[in-house]
Amino acid sequence: MNEGSPHLVPLKPALFNDRVCPRCGTGSPKAVRAVFPGVHVLGEYECGACGYAFFHDLPVGFAVDHDVAIGKDDGTMHDAKGAEPWVTGPLMKGYAAQSDEEVRIERRVLRPCKRVVVLNTLDFLYGHVLLKLWNAQYYLDAHAELGLVVIIPRSFEWLIPQGAAEAWIVDQRLGQAHGWYRSIDRQVNAFLADYDEAFLGKGYAHPDKSKVDIERFTGVRPFDVDTFATAPPRITYVLREDRLWFRTPLHKLKYRTLMRFGLKGIAHWYFLRDQQRLALASLKRIQAAVPGAMATIVGLGDALPVPEGVQDLRTRTMSVEVEREWCRAYAASQIVIGVHGSNMLLPTALAGGCIEVLPFDRYGNIVQDVAVRCNDVMLLFLYRFVDEFASARTVARQAISMFRDFPVFHRNNRINVP
Repeated sequence: MNEGSPHLVPLKPALFNDRVCPRCGTGSPKAVRAVFPGVHVLGEYECGACGYAFFHDLPVGFAVDHDVAIGKDDGTMHDAKGAEPWVTGPLMKGYAAQSDEEVRIERRVLRPCKRVVVLNTLDFLYGHVLLKLWNAQYYLDAHAELGLVVIIPRSFEWLIPQGAAEAWIVDQRLGQAHGWYRSIDRQVNAFLADYDEAFLGKGYAHPDKSKVDIERFTGVRPFDVDTFATAPPRITYVLREDRLWFRTPLHKLKYRTLMRFGLKGIAHWYFLRDQQRLALASLKRIQAAVPGAMATIVGLGDALPVPEGVQDLRTRTMSVEVEREWCRAYAASQIVIGVHGSNMLLPTALAGGCIEVLPFDRYGNIVQDVAVRCNDVMLLFLYRFVDEFASARTVARQAISMFRDFPVFHRNNRINVP
């Protein structure tokens, strides 16, 4: 009964074969097997007309839109029209240099099942893994008759959602995930042999984040937006070291020039501190208008001196305890403030709203990193974007407005509505 679901891709007993031969165009090729080299999941096929053997992306993850075929023997890439080079490049490079490195996978059985949907979250970028993982909620709820199996990097183990049947935990750094690993393929196919029926979850790259129940993943209850005006006022600043909030275009130019000439130490010494000066200057203005407002700073990096009333949770050593402490900070905050990036996904999933500093070269990625928690007019109030060179005053004005104007806006748009 699941074959008709648009969000499931058949694996066994019969592998998805809605494909055509990339050489002669004949449809419905012989499906040989599923291949799991890492980020991608492919089908191995053989054309019944011309005999051409090829791999073709199964429609999961980014391959829902950007699928390609690869000649098994000649290594030719087919069907790449419209495919993004950042997707096809690592795939083809990995295929050309397949790795025999043994990648350990821990198979953790939480609830034995014979019929499953497998969600592959592997990727070489943090945000991509997280977004793929959030698809798990759909399969847990909409396909409860199937056990959910998540293939997940070790560093995301703490986010395995409640209700999953199995987790296949891959001991591999994200930066290595773009390769083609024979050991991953071998182990995953061995695990699949235990099931009577198996599907792939499509694992869309941009699931509807407003539907995500983040507590099922993190174990932390998000901020209750209805208490925005009554809860103790708190802000969390997400300050990363590799994408900074710059004061002016000239500051950004100076930073890039120093980095280009190998003067990273000098660049970081000055500009990391200047980023903090901007954050604390905005906080000072907010506190003047919102008595009792407190703040937390998180991010991968070294803690720096901060004034009283500011909690600095920055660290270079991540752990499950640190991850959850950060999540609790987000969940206690009406507003999170930070520069655009995947570092904003968990904060916005847990906080009441956000103010995001959006660089010009990221306009095309706007809101991809924001886990909105509503889908009505409150979106426009709670999630705000400012220019990459926004002043501390500009950011503070946005935050002050959110604190001051929330009661009236909430009443007009959430309470006094038919």
